[in-house]
Amino acid sequence: MAPFKFGLIGCGRIAEANHIPEILSLGKKAVVTAMFDKQKGKAEALAAKFNLKSKICKTFDELLASDIDAVMIATPNLYHCEQTLAALNAGKHVLVEKPMASSLEEADEMIDLAAKKGLVLQVNQSLRYHAPYKKVKDLIDEGVIGKPLHARCLRASNASPDVNWSPGATWFVQKKYKGSLVTDIAVHMADALYWFFGPVEGIMAKTRCLSHEVPDNVVALFTFQNGASAVLELSWTFPKSSSAFEIYGEDGYISIGTEGIEIWKKGVKKPRLVKYAAIRKVPNSHAEFIKAVVEGSKYNWKFGRGALALCMAILESSSQKSSVVPKFRAVPEAGGVKKQTAKKMPGKKK
Repeated sequence: MAPFKFGLIGCGRIAEANHIPEILSLGKKAVVTAMFDKQKGKAEALAAKFNLKSKICKTFDELLASDIDAVMIATPNLYHCEQTLAALNAGKHVLVEKPMASSLEEADEMIDLAAKKGLVLQVNQSLRYHAPYKKVKDLIDEGVIGKPLHARCLRASNASPDVNWSPGATWFVQKKYKGSLVTDIAVHMADALYWFFGPVEGIMAKTRCLSHEVPDNVVALFTFQNGASAVLELSWTFPKSSSAFEIYGEDGYISIGTEGIEIWKKGVKKPRLVKYAAIRKVPNSHAEFIKAVVEGSKYNWKFGRGALALCMAILESSSQKSSVVPKFRAVPEAGGVKKQTAKKMPGKKK
C-alpha cells in the first residue's frame, strides 16, 4: 500500500509537537508531501528539523493543487473554517486543529460541506486519542469507582501559551484571531469531562479577562444527566502553575497524577497506581483519521463539534449569567458509517 499523503498548513508549535511526530510514528503508512506557512522560512525550518522531503509551497492554493490525499490545518483559530472549506472544495479530506471553528454556525457549515463532498472531516481533539485518558474512561465505564458523583479539573498556568508553550504566538490572546483560555484549554478539559460522565444537562460559568483582552480565567460548574457534577478551573494568570484531575464515585476515587493514575477504593488505605508506561497505547489521531478515510466514516467531526458546543456554552453562560445547555449536533444512531466501495481509496496502489 502506498503511503497516505498529507499536506500541512501552519508550521508552528502544534505541528512540531503533535502533527509531525504522530505522522512519523506511523512509519510507511503516512507521509507529509507538502507544507505551507505564510511566515517565510517557517515551513523550511520545520522540514529540516524532522528531515522531511516535503514540497515547500508558496501559497495555500499551491498546496491544495499538489498530489495530497488530505490537509492538516494547524493555523490560528480564525482561519480554521475558511481553510477547511477551501480544502473540502478542492476534494481533500481534512484534519483540523481544535477548536474546529470560531462558532457553531461555522462548524455546521464545515460538516455539511464534508457530507456533501463525501469527505472525512476530523478535529484533532488530542486527549481523545491519549492512552491515559482512555484508561480513565474505561475505569469509569467498568464501574471501578461505582456511580460517578463529581469531578474536579484544574489547569492553571502562570503565563499564557504565547509566553510559555509557544513564545511569540500572540494570536492565543487576541480577539481578532479568536484565541482565549476557553478555546485553547477548556476545549480539551471540558470535552474530557463530557467524555467521562456523558450528556451535559447544563453549564454555569464565569470567565474573566485579568491580563489579556480575551478570557484568561474560567470557572465552570457542569451538571450531567446521570446526576453527577464537575468543576472546571482554568487560569493563565496564577502565580504558580498547578494541575489536578480528580474523579469521585460512590465506591472510590481516580486521580490523574504525575507518575500515573491513582485508584482509591472505599475502605482501602493505599491507592493502586497504574503507571503510564504500563498503559496500553491507543491509535493516535492521525492513524484514526486515515482509518476513517479508508472505511468511509462520516461522523469523525463529532468530538470536535461537541467540544466547541461546550466552549460556546461556557462563554454564553458567563455573558448571560445563567445556566446554559450546550447545543450539540445529533449523530444518527444507525447508518453512521458507510464503507466507500465505489471509488479508489487514497493511499492504495492502482
